[in-house]
Amino acid sequence: MLITALLTTLALASGNAAAFELSCIYSDKTDEGVFDIVDHCAREENGGIVFNPEILRRMQFGDDGLTPAGVADAWRWVRPDGRSVPVITYDNGPDEFEEGLARGRRPEGMAYYDKQLNLALATSYAWAEPFSGGLAAVCSHCVIVPEGEHSVVVGGDWGAIDRKGALVLPLRPDAASLRSELEAARKR
Repeated sequence: MLITALLTTLALASGNAAAFELSCIYSDKTDEGVFDIVDHCAREENGGIVFNPEILRRMQFGDDGLTPAGVADAWRWVRPDGRSVPVITYDNGPDEFEEGLARGRRPEGMAYYDKQLNLALATSYAWAEPFSGGLAAVCSHCVIVPEGEHSVVVGGDWGAIDRKGALVLPLRPDAASLRSELEAARKR
């Protein structure tokens, strides 16, 4: 907390505090990887997030060159150069990379990002699950409903896509029948 207070004081003294009006949660490499909430961490710019360079230098990046940061009520994966992408929140943190891809939302539907934070696949589906065995369950016209501290996906038509986004198991209103067919397809 002392480091956080010093950073805030430095930002205010240098006049940079107003430029970075967003708070964030990140893992500080000088604080043994503990996640802290820090003011004056980032700002919105041209539809994206720009991180305060002082904070960016303090972030603890993993062997894959990425670190999670919570900004503006969303989790993001962040690279050391400051590039970041918003991903869905899963189990109180950022969506993990499964088969090299993490999921995010776009106005048009769900998307998958690679570990370089490039858009690997954009879909028009309202929901998409992580890839497993090269396939991912997707849902068209379903709704995400809060249930306690979690959410559930209800209704809609369910199918499965491959890593190119091609629908390999057709949409159907019965998610249960998709599950058994999807597991069989993954074993082939």
